[in-house]
Amino acid sequence: MVLILAIFSIIVFFGAIYSRWILNLTEKRREKIRAELSEKVIQYVSGDLSFEALSDELSTKTHYTILLKLSGELDKNLEGEEALRLKRLMNLKPIREFFTGRFKSRNSLQRAKACLYFSKQAVIKDSLLPTILSYTKAEYPMLAYSAAMAIMAHGSIEEKKETIHHLLINQNLSNQALNDVFAEFQRRSADDREAESKLLMELIDNRMYTDERTALMIRTLGELGFYESAGFLLNEYMDLPEKGYDSNIAEALIDVLSGFGMIEILDRLHSDFSSSKFSEVREASAKAMGVFCDPVSRTYLKWMLYDSDFYIRFHAATSLSNYPDINLETMKVPNMKQKDWDELLGEIEISKQKGY
Repeated sequence: MVLILAIFSIIVFFGAIYSRWILNLTEKRREKIRAELSEKVIQYVSGDLSFEALSDELSTKTHYTILLKLSGELDKNLEGEEALRLKRLMNLKPIREFFTGRFKSRNSLQRAKACLYFSKQAVIKDSLLPTILSYTKAEYPMLAYSAAMAIMAHGSIEEKKETIHHLLINQNLSNQALNDVFAEFQRRSADDREAESKLLMELIDNRMYTDERTALMIRTLGELGFYESAGFLLNEYMDLPEKGYDSNIAEALIDVLSGFGMIEILDRLHSDFSSSKFSEVREASAKAMGVFCDPVSRTYLKWMLYDSDFYIRFHAATSLSNYPDINLETMKVPNMKQKDWDELLGEIEISKQKGY
């Protein structure tokens, strides 16, 4: 029995070593193919390599898979003739058949590859959309994400709304993936700028999602510059209860509304949020008060210099430095050692030099 176990252990050991060796070999091969293919694709889209010369290089499934990734990386940066050349390449019959043949595979990853391929096409068959929409409900995050990108490219506004709803309730999907989908929606609806902002406001107003997802949508409105949502978000901010609010939502509203220049938020910053039990909300309040440099905020910012959290002290001091008549170098802060104050000022100076 001992001998059998020993032999089995040896087999498992060498099997693991062999598997790792094969994996490393495969990865090195893929990296080599990617490097060579990247160079040729760039030459092709730049007009320095013919369509026929590049298409002759594409002969394996590995080539097609790598090409799809390269297409996704290049697509957002190409315009005009270069973008058209890339689309022509992705429409090669062998490549098209490779991905479309995987559209109804039992393997979720293969279906995801097909959906991602469709998202790169200028036009697809309308008959594909119902199935793609159903894939946006998949628990497997890569499939849901890829299907969503295809819907952003080809779906109606109602299909996009349903898709985003599916993604928001999918807790397996990362916030970064959602951000990518929102950004793609904005890119695709550039001619109808209000479409996305209205959709996001409606979704926030539905109160159907987790606080984390709601905060993400609020930040998206800010990051994408939807100033038309300022009034809606201000109402959301004013409706926050004095106690029992979610810190993620409060922080997001403060950050976005201060970025929109909504000075109406100051009264509640002073009365409620500068003394919040949540450190992230106090930090957001300290940063926001530095945007407006209102005289009343001075007192609150000076008081926040005594906060137990270093980052709140840091942002309070940074905000005070925005006041033209305040010189932090000569400011005396009782109960704070001069060494600690000097270190704080040094951090502020470094952050300003780096543009933070």
